[in-house]
Amino acid sequence: MQHQKFFEEFLGKKAGSFITLPQSGSSRINYIASAEGKKYVVTYNENIRENEAFLYFSQLFTGLELNTPKVLSINEERDLYIQEFLGDKTLSEVISQEGESERVKDLVRKSLKALFELQTKTLGKVDFRSSFEYESYDDLPITHDLYYFKNFLLDVLEIDYHKSTLLKEFKKISEIIQKIEPKTLMIRDFQSRNILVDEKDSVFFIDYQSAMEGPAGYDVISFLYQAKANFSKGFQEEMRTYYLSFWENEAEREALKQSFRWMQMMRYLQVLGAYGFRGLIQRKSHFLASLFQGIDNIYELNQSWNVISQQFPELYFIILRLKSQEIQSKIEDLIID
Repeated sequence: MQHQKFFEEFLGKKAGSFITLPQSGSSRINYIASAEGKKYVVTYNENIRENEAFLYFSQLFTGLELNTPKVLSINEERDLYIQEFLGDKTLSEVISQEGESERVKDLVRKSLKALFELQTKTLGKVDFRSSFEYESYDDLPITHDLYYFKNFLLDVLEIDYHKSTLLKEFKKISEIIQKIEPKTLMIRDFQSRNILVDEKDSVFFIDYQSAMEGPAGYDVISFLYQAKANFSKGFQEEMRTYYLSFWENEAEREALKQSFRWMQMMRYLQVLGAYGFRGLIQRKSHFLASLFQGIDNIYELNQSWNVISQQFPELYFIILRLKSQEIQSKIEDLIID
């Protein structure tokens, strides 16, 4: 096998094992390879542009001594590379097993502290022209996220809405989100399944190839409010406060607080679009399993934050429809099919 051969040429010896990992939402193929008791991660990806972004950020993060994997070798075609192995378990797996245990709380705190360090150590040091799809969280990715929700959830479920009214609301949302401060490097898909935990309970970040410049609060909300983790409100509040404690500048800290609800709304809508596309269309079980929780999350925000009903009434009524018995039954039928 070509991929195993590349690994063995790098080591100068035969592999003890070379195991393919299950794929999730990506087209990348990851292997766990081992030789003489030491493990490595081998990644194959035909998307060279995505690889170049990951390799650029990996080199940057390694140079700043951040908690991310070192890239050990890259093939000439730059579609195959070897990374150091950092842990057998994801934080998501630990949360599934232990809930909000003291260990989980400690791991979440470590993750938030490491996120803050990554955000601040990279300030002024990133060439965002090396980003994968977007340089910054401006009108293009914001509008894409909103249309993702519309196209792959609302339209797939055949939910009625007034098209021009909704699109005007999307435009208004984009204008507001673009003005949110402070801005830092934004990992974009910062969640517990992209955080590895080693035997010493150290945490490491992976899957950061989609990083761009964006609101500092986005990754915090992406992490603490992910549907699968389903953290309690008290836990979320405690960890938000913990993260905010790292920000010494009062104006920045207050701006972050003000941004959190906006980030919740954007993340919830983007994630529901992903659940629609990866789950309802591509039939990937991980995404189907979280769909109802994702709807519960946006519904709860819709009810508790009156900005949506006051400024975006079309979106408000669409979210109400998502919780109707008709739509819930339709989702159940689609999942069974």
